[in-house]
This record gives sequence, structure tokens and C-alpha cells, in this order.
Amino acid sequence: MKTRLIFLVLLIVCFSCGTNNKPVSDAQKEKIKGEVKEAVNTFLKGAEEANFEMVIEPFLNSPDFVYISNGKIFGYRACVDTMKVACSALQNQKGTVADEKYVVLDNSTVLYTANSKWLMNLKDGSAVQQDPWMLQLLFKKMDSKWKIINFVESGYEKIEMVSKELNHYDLKQSVGTWKCEVNKDTTYFRDFKSYGTGFVTDLKVITKGKTINEWIISFGYVKEIDKYVVTSKGQDVQVYVSWFTSKNKMLIIPYGDIVNPEKASWKMIDEYLSPDKFVETSLVNNKLVKTCTFTRVK
Repeated sequence: MKTRLIFLVLLIVCFSCGTNNKPVSDAQKEKIKGEVKEAVNTFLKGAEEANFEMVIEPFLNSPDFVYISNGKIFGYRACVDTMKVACSALQNQKGTVADEKYVVLDNSTVLYTANSKWLMNLKDGSAVQQDPWMLQLLFKKMDSKWKIINFVESGYEKIEMVSKELNHYDLKQSVGTWKCEVNKDTTYFRDFKSYGTGFVTDLKVITKGKTINEWIISFGYVKEIDKYVVTSKGQDVQVYVSWFTSKNKMLIIPYGDIVNPEKASWKMIDEYLSPDKFVETSLVNNKLVKTCTFTRVK
């Protein structure tokens, strides 16, 4: 009896394996492609509308999920966080698919690839062109729904238009001396002074009455790029680029990321909450590292 039971189990396993590996007919392939195409169209529509919920809906919440963007690898949670930041910065975007292909690997796995181009319209009035832009989505059928388990995108990006109104925004709100109480023993001071088409900032970190760090940052407006080039001089000289993304928010990123600002590995945002208060936020790979609330001294 025991031998018969083992034989029966083996027979069921073999039958299941045979069913999964059974070739998919042309009619079945067309049906599967139609189902996946609906999922792809919904995903692309969400991307065009900067609809965060629609974009992430087909992503499979699994440790096996992988997102690769221009050489950077993310898991599910990091991908969702990245998409949230991207969608929040977008007004909308227009995608054009020049060529697409659906490869049915089996009755529950489909590989989608597309050669496309996108015009990204940001909320700050600037625009970025992605052309060409490659998309690759690996779909798995889970509980009768097609889910993306692997997402790869890469291509070339360039700035098409920058916001003229915001980048000429009056810098007088920054002028003055500001301080942030880091802890009970340490205070961070920033002294902004107007200088030419920009301003100069003296920064000091004072602990128990002693200056432990000091450096100078200069902001100079460059007409050709309609942005501020920022140089930091302390122990080393570093170069950044900065502009206003709204009337009370300024973004600073490394100069090397000017063509692809949304993918900058480091960002600093100064947000002016009132004439006497602003918050400085630092992010690494779009993840919050620290914040510092400055109040006006004079």
C-alpha cells in the first residue's frame, strides 16, 4: 500500500511538471499577449499621468523583485520609494513607443521589451527628454493577475527646458545669519551675503564654544544654463549646481548630475517655511539622511 502511495505521488508530480512545460499554442500565446498588453498599457498610462499608485500597482511585492535603472539595482521597497519621489516631481510626461515585443516564455511568464522616448514635464516648469529609452518588463502570472517581477530601464537623458521664472527668484529671503541647534553642545551657523548675481555663505560648526569646522560656499548665476553654480571651499573644493524648484524651495546637487538631476546620488534641499525659518534636508540615493531646522538670528 505504501509503495502504491509513493508511486501515486510521483505520478502527480510528473504530471504537474509535464503540464507546466507543455508548449504554448499560438492561440494561447495571442490570448496571453493580449492580457499582458492590458497590464503594460495601464503601467504606461500611470507613468504618463505621474500616477504613483497606478505605476506601482503591477509590481510584485516580493524579495525576488528587481528594478535596474541605468546600472543601479533596487529591491521592491527601494523601487517604490524611488517611484514616489519621481512621480511627486512630475507634472506629467509623454511617452512614445517606437517598437515593442512580447515574448511568451511559458503560460505564466512573459518578457516585454520596448524602444521608446519620453518627454518629462516637471512641476518646476523644466522638462527632460529621454531619447532613446529602453524598457524591459518581466511579467509573472500570480493569482490570475500579471505582475512585474523584473523591471529594467536605461537610455539617454538631456534637459530640454529649465524654469525661467523660478531660477530668477529673489534671493533676498536667504540673506542674513541663521543657526541650527544640532544638539545641546553643537550649533551650525550659516551667514548669507548678497554678492553680484548670487550670494556667498559662510558656514561654521561650533561645539562647546569652539569652531570645529568652517567653510565658504558661493552661488553664482550662470546665464547659459539658467542655474546657480555652487562652489564649496573648505578642506577640498567641490562644485555643485542649484536652482529653485518652487518659490520657497531650492535644490542643490553635484554638478556632474546636472543632465540627470532626479538620479543624483546626493541632494540637499533648502525649504523656506517663513521669513525666519528654513529646513535643510540631505538625501543620499533619495533616502533621507538628516534634516536641520534653521532660525534667523538677524
